[in-house]
Amino acid sequence: MPETTWPKRRSFLERVRDPDARRALIIRLAVTVAAVVAVFILGWALAGSRFDARFRVVYSLDRRQNDLEVIKVINSASKYAYFAVYYFTQNDIADALIRAEKRGIAVRGIIDRDASTDVGKAVFDRLTAAGIPVEVQKHEDGIMHIKALVTDKAYASGSYNWTEAATDANDEVLEIGTDPGVHDQYLSIIKKVLQAND
Repeated sequence: MPETTWPKRRSFLERVRDPDARRALIIRLAVTVAAVVAVFILGWALAGSRFDARFRVVYSLDRRQNDLEVIKVINSASKYAYFAVYYFTQNDIADALIRAEKRGIAVRGIIDRDASTDVGKAVFDRLTAAGIPVEVQKHEDGIMHIKALVTDKAYASGSYNWTEAATDANDEVLEIGTDPGVHDQYLSIIKKVLQAND
């Protein structure tokens, strides 16, 4: 059987000394590095846009402006703004809801029974006088403790009551988002609470 002779493999150093081989090696290395960097940047951009654009969490004492965050969500509405809030005394949020109603947004809400006769009575009276249907929770065996707003564009929910203390002094969180799945769950819950109260 004839002996097979394999071509001698060139060592790395020999290839590096050859200008054509060196150029090909550099091009291959550059393409590989560029591809890895491109994949990393694309993955980071997609992950960032998917996360950041769909929701964010605001801590009240970072800026003491959670009321303004809620107002932004109300102002962005083009069809409806439904809310369920345990304690509601912030006049600037009430003003935003009244403005939304005046520009044709369907505004409807529910507050807790005790809050409607306590410190929240003034805001409750202002909203109802402006023609906004605001329900008072009626069930006897609990409180309406939700703090959420849902519009056709976004949602806002968390521990944040719409009060001065919650805006200026308390440790509160407020999640604001546009994720369709989460949005629809909040919308379903608020509708369910309103319907159960009818």
